[in-house]
Amino acid sequence: MSQSEDVEPETYQIMRTIENSLIDSDNVDLEQYLLFWEHVCKVMGSWGTIFSFVVKDVSNKLEKLAQMRNTDPESYKSILTMATRESENGSIRNLKPNRSGTGHLMVLNRALEFVIDLLDGVFTAEDEDSKVSTIARSSYDKHLSQFHSWPVKTAVSAALFTLPRKTEFLIRLRGKMPESDDEQFHYVFNRDGRDIVRRVNQLVESFELTDHNPSA
Repeated sequence: MSQSEDVEPETYQIMRTIENSLIDSDNVDLEQYLLFWEHVCKVMGSWGTIFSFVVKDVSNKLEKLAQMRNTDPESYKSILTMATRESENGSIRNLKPNRSGTGHLMVLNRALEFVIDLLDGVFTAEDEDSKVSTIARSSYDKHLSQFHSWPVKTAVSAALFTLPRKTEFLIRLRGKMPESDDEQFHYVFNRDGRDIVRRVNQLVESFELTDHNPSA
């Protein structure tokens, strides 16, 4: 068996890291969370041009959070230790170019909601010939459009037409994962992804950041 055949499918690594991200009842392990996103980005790269916008934005924030973790591993061990540290030192509401780790997390949470609703829409679409572009448009308008400039929105609209239909999209998503594992992947991603979104939203409320727009 070749080395490439020994590599675990990205979808399996996504399931493992998203499950490992959830700690305690309301916290998220940052190391596992960053690994989860890295695997998601690798898969998204095969979905179509539109996802290059998401991958580029997400990768930039992952890099910033990884740098913060390397500088201060204890404070950036989890989302709660991160927010607590940044609240204490007064940086939690910092915007670009020195946006706080919590601010990056809030932006990533929007991207995660976009991916969750997209995949949920694809997996639950009854027609195997369903247009993924329609599902992606709905999720994009709901979670990301309001935070993007007009040129980006225009580019996204054009890129939507390049998306394949459901059958081809799922082939790209699976990679080397057998089709029989589709249901398990959908279940884990939807369940744990929405739990991460809930935990981040809870953190935003606890640290009184509901009026904070980290994209400003």
